Amino acid sequence: MSRFRLGLRMAGASWRVVRKEKSLIAFPLLSAAFGIAYALLVMLPLGLIGFVVLNDNAIVGWVLLAIGLFGMNIGATFFGVAAASNASQVLDGKDPSLGSGITVARSRLGVIVKWGLVSATVGLVLQMVADRAGGIGGVLIQAIGGAAWSIASFFVLPILALEGLGPFDALKKSLSVIRARWGESLVGGAAVGLIPALIALAGVGLAVLGVLAGSNSTWAAGVPLIVIGLILLIAAITVGSVLRAVFTVVVYRFATEGLAPEGFPADDLALVFRPKKHRV
Repeated sequence: MSRFRLGLRMAGASWRVVRKEKSLIAFPLLSAAFGIAYALLVMLPLGLIGFVVLNDNAIVGWVLLAIGLFGMNIGATFFGVAAASNASQVLDGKDPSLGSGITVARSRLGVIVKWGLVSATVGLVLQMVADRAGGIGGVLIQAIGGAAWSIASFFVLPILALEGLGPFDALKKSLSVIRARWGESLVGGAAVGLIPALIALAGVGLAVLGVLAGSNSTWAAGVPLIVIGLILLIAAITVGSVLRAVFTVVVYRFATEGLAPEGFPADDLALVFRPKKHRV
């Protein structure tokens, strides 16, 4: 089976879980709302004060980046934990509510804040190293470092949601599960987000066409294109996020408990990561 077909099968099965529990869609939307509110109420005032008082774009920029990464990671993790908790309950045949997921996330608030700090620190360090390297080297550092971090932390959200471990223990367990069962090469996970990515690309394309049309004094055609493009982009991000949440919980439970929920064949789940190559 090709990686593409595997990803489509996993995405389809994950979407069927979402259709059973529509509250899952709300969590990425709440995360986005939190991000917007955080940017407007925290980052924007701090940025204005910083530029006026310090008058140093470099220092203010790095401070804002650190604050932004910290807050955004906390919000994304909080609602990601809520989504992972509800997804796990659906897989157990239960009928969770939006509030039940929020309750679980609130009970994990301490570790969520700590994980937000760890994740923000990694992101800040990567940016600083990439900025220092500059050019193509900086881009490669960002790409390789980001991919490695994404794989290492792949199971952190379900671990935080289902087990409530601290950030370093959660990261350690995530790595140990990946290495013990599959090795370190993600195969099926990236393909799950392929369709949302294509929809997002289409949304960006329509928005760009709308801006171009507006710049040529034809806003009557440009504005609808921009609106449709933004709607597609938001929908793609929302669907992609919730599919990843469900998919990650399913794969984690399969890896740690041997459970293959209905619609997720065990043979498919075993192929999500490229198997380790054992030396002879």
